Amino acid sequence: MRIIYTAVGLLAAQLAFGQVKIKVIGHVTGDTEGHNKVYIANRMATDSAVIKDGRFEVEFEDQGVGSRSISIEYDRAKRRMYSPLVVFYDQSGTVEVEFDVVKGLSSGKVKGLESAAAYYNYNQEKSKIFMAAFSAAKAKYGEDALKKESAHFDEATSFKDELMVRLNDSLLNIFVKADAMVSPVFILSQASSLPVDRLEAYYNRLSERVKAGDDAQSLYARIQGLRNAYIGAVVKDFQLPDQHGKAQSFEQFKGKYVLLDFWASWCSPCRASFPRVREVYSKLQGKSFEIVNVSIDQNKQAWLKAVGEESNPWPQLYDDSKISSALFNVSAVPTCYLIDPSGKIIMKEIGFDPKGGGEMEKKLEEIFKVKF
Repeated sequence: MRIIYTAVGLLAAQLAFGQVKIKVIGHVTGDTEGHNKVYIANRMATDSAVIKDGRFEVEFEDQGVGSRSISIEYDRAKRRMYSPLVVFYDQSGTVEVEFDVVKGLSSGKVKGLESAAAYYNYNQEKSKIFMAAFSAAKAKYGEDALKKESAHFDEATSFKDELMVRLNDSLLNIFVKADAMVSPVFILSQASSLPVDRLEAYYNRLSERVKAGDDAQSLYARIQGLRNAYIGAVVKDFQLPDQHGKAQSFEQFKGKYVLLDFWASWCSPCRASFPRVREVYSKLQGKSFEIVNVSIDQNKQAWLKAVGEESNPWPQLYDDSKISSALFNVSAVPTCYLIDPSGKIIMKEIGFDPKGGGEMEKKLEEIFKVKF
């Protein structure tokens, strides 16, 4: 079985709706065995506290709508799979969490701040949907129907998938509120499964205040991306700055096959892919081919540093206008598009196979009559 590595890129930036102050109060049961630290972090910051007498407190400030994941020292000490407990916030307030340290953060509950509680409740209900659809398919087609060797595998799988779409749609119908800043986050969680018309219908429910937020803008861009990025679509021209600040247009690459490679400085699979990509590039130099890296980094300095470290011998562009979402529906990195000389999308590949020999490489071998 091939292992494809990606880094999920649901990169909802935080719009400054005003400084928010959050207090997280934790109630913890179970024996920590001395592993008492709790961490609450996102990509921008990490705070910590110590569990004492079954309780901890963490206070932090942020620039607006955002979220942080709670992790515990106990999991690290036991080398146990990390199961995050996410705290979402859209205004100042207090969030209370409770969990059993031995059972893990999956046993946790969140209450207090309305947006935090709504986020927790939505994800609790969402987690039940797969099992409900799985059970329904087995009840309809037989206990072994979802095993690949089953004669009813295809029917049962289609039934399960279609039921999950309907159930998730129903769940959004309950949780999406016009004036709740967390609503776009719920809709984005279904962006890979719901039809684009349904995503757009939910987006249109949102108030203008919510639409002004970065999560809603990311949702809007994702909807546009779903409408623009499909096999056979002609790529719309765009301009992005390179590492020297000079605007580069996609039009200048037309007439060649272009591998448009979306990545980020923080994406380990992306950076692990570059040595192999450089090998591929060296085999295709002098042919009608170009690679173009497009970074989805929010931190421009981190991107510039990574560009210098990698020294890739092909164009480097910085996505400062969300074309990765609006034109290419990029939801995880690395994501690559192969575009023909007329500007038409002919292939998409998500992830990186550390052994090489992925479908994109096979397509390039076929086009250019080479062997990597």
